[in-house]
Amino acid sequence: MMKFGFIDRFRIPTYNNPDHMHFGEVEFDYYRCTGCAICARACPAKSIVMDDKVPKMQAFKDNQCAFCGDCVAICPTGSIRMKSPYRFTGYFKQMDEGPAIPPRL
Repeated sequence: MMKFGFIDRFRIPTYNNPDHMHFGEVEFDYYRCTGCAICARACPAKSIVMDDKVPKMQAFKDNQCAFCGDCVAICPTGSIRMKSPYRFTGYFKQMDEGPAIPPRL
């Protein structure tokens, strides 16, 4: 087994550090949103929560948005827009990145 050097131990990313990981984000157009909560029910990562009929992204610790686009595809009013994909730093490597489009359109 390989041993990590002194500097490598500081470079290994951790899942609870926002500098090392940034999960996906979506934006909501609150003027078009009807508060139906379909997006919150469709989110496989449970990253969207409803707060008094208003959709919101969860905080960093609870947000694990995979940027799948299910919420955008299922929204009946088109009030959700994909803002930024997930990004990892350090030893994480992005294998492939395509355009940010909803999966079912």
